[in-house]
Amino acid sequence: MHGLIFFYIQKFADLLATGTSTHTGLRSTVVKNTASYLPSGVYDDSEAVSLLQTMADGVGASLPNLLGRFGEFLAPHLVKVAGSLVDPTWRTLDLIEHTESLIHSMVRAAKPGAEPPVLETVRVTPDELHLVYSSRRRLCALATGVMHGMAKHFGETLAINESSCMLHGDPFCAFTVRRTGSDTHSSDSRLTETVCGAPAGPAAAVPAIADDPMPESIGGYEILSLIGSGAMGRVYLARDAQLGRRVAIKALNPAKARDPAARRRFIRESQAAAAVEHPHIMTIHQVGEDRGLPFIVMQHLQGCTLAELQRAGDRLPLGEVLRIGREIAEGLAAAHACGLVHRDIKPDNIFLEGRGRSVRIIDFGLARDVGADSAHVTVDGAVVGTPAYMPPERIGAQDLDSKSDLFGLGIILYELLAGRLPFEGRSMVTMLAAISRGQPLPLAEAAPRAPAAVTSLVMRLIAHDKADRPADAQAVAMEIATLERTLPAI
Repeated sequence: MHGLIFFYIQKFADLLATGTSTHTGLRSTVVKNTASYLPSGVYDDSEAVSLLQTMADGVGASLPNLLGRFGEFLAPHLVKVAGSLVDPTWRTLDLIEHTESLIHSMVRAAKPGAEPPVLETVRVTPDELHLVYSSRRRLCALATGVMHGMAKHFGETLAINESSCMLHGDPFCAFTVRRTGSDTHSSDSRLTETVCGAPAGPAAAVPAIADDPMPESIGGYEILSLIGSGAMGRVYLARDAQLGRRVAIKALNPAKARDPAARRRFIRESQAAAAVEHPHIMTIHQVGEDRGLPFIVMQHLQGCTLAELQRAGDRLPLGEVLRIGREIAEGLAAAHACGLVHRDIKPDNIFLEGRGRSVRIIDFGLARDVGADSAHVTVDGAVVGTPAYMPPERIGAQDLDSKSDLFGLGIILYELLAGRLPFEGRSMVTMLAAISRGQPLPLAEAAPRAPAAVTSLVMRLIAHDKADRPADAQAVAMEIATLERTLPAI
C-alpha cells in the first residue's frame, strides 16, 4: 500500500481520538513505527489494515464502519494531493469516473510495486455511473467512504447501491452511484460531443469539438480533418507533404499530456508498437512530440472496422470468419513476439482494409510492453465501450498477458459465428459478473451449424482459466489455417 495512506492514517487517528481517553493509546499504536512509513514509500497492505483494525477496536467500532469513516476523511485530502491532475470543472461523478487514471498517474507510474485497487466505470447519465471495484484487500467499505467524502468535498450528496460484494463471496464489488443533490452543480452537466462512436465523458476531460479549434499542423504534418475523438486523445487526417500521402495522426489528450508519467507512457508504448512490422497490424510511421503534445503518425486506412461491419447486419460465411480470425492471430503473434500485449482486442480495434477486408489490428493505446517495469499498470480511465470482450483476469487483480488477447479473439469468433455474445447482461455489472463466473453458452448450442473443430477452438480461447487457453497466438493461427484447408466452405 502507498505510504501516503499511512500518513493520513496517523492524521485520522489524531482526529478520531482527540479529547478522549483513548488518544494516547491510538496515537502510540499508529506512530510507533513512523520512521518506516514514509509518505513516498510502498508497504505491505496488511500493515495498514492492522493499524485500522487496532483503531476500530480502540473506539469500539467494526472495521467496515471505521473504514467508511476513514474514507470520508481521506477523500478531500486525496483531491488536494492530486492537484493539477484534477480538472477544476470536475465534480463528484467526474472525479470517480477518472479515478483509475489518477491512480495510474499518482501511484502505479511512480511506484510500480504498489497495488492499488482496479476500478472500472461506465457513465450512464450525467447523474449516474456504474463502478466495479476489485482488490485483494477487499476494502469496499473504504471505497464507499471515499465516494461519500468526495461528494461532501464538492457540496453534493450520493446514493450508493452495492449490488455485489467480495465480502459476500462475489468476484468483485459493483456499485450504482447516483448524484441526488448539489449545492453548487446543476444536473445538466455538459458532456462532450461523440465523434465516430467515441465514448462521451465530462467536458473538462475531453473538450467539446466546437470549443477546441483544430490545429493547423502537428509535427510538420498539415491537419485536414478530425477523424475521431476519445478519452485518450484525438485522431486527425493529415497530409505528409514530403511523401505526398495522407496519414492519420493520433495526439494525446492535452489533459493527459499535462501529466509527465502519462506522456512518457504514451511515447514508450507507441515506440513499442512501432517496432512491430506485420501486414495485419497498423503501421506506425513516426512517434514524436509537438509543443508538449505527444503524437504518433500512422498509415491512413480505407475500409471499416469489424464493429461497423457487424452493425450493418451482414453475417459472414464460415470461410471469411476463419480468415479474419487467422489474420488477427497472426498479427497478435507478431506483437507478442516483440513483447507487446494489446489488452483491448474487440471488433472496434479490428480494421478491415480494402475490398478484400484484410485485417489490421489498430489502437495499441492500451497496450503494454511486457518487458517494462510497470508490471501493475492497468487501463487508463474507464471501460471503453462494451466490457463484453474483457478477459476475467482484467476484472480481478491479475496481470494481463498474451493469453488475455486470445480471450478477446475468442469472443470475436464466437460472436461472428453465433450472432450473439457468449456472456450477456443488461448492464456493465451483469456482463462482468457473467464473465467472472466463466459459464458461457456452449458455441455448439448457439451456432449448431458450426463444425465441431471450430467450436472446440473457440471455447478453448474463451476458457476462464488462462492455462486452459491455447499456448500462444501462433498456435491459434496454425490451427485455424488447418481448419481452412480441411473444412468445406459453409
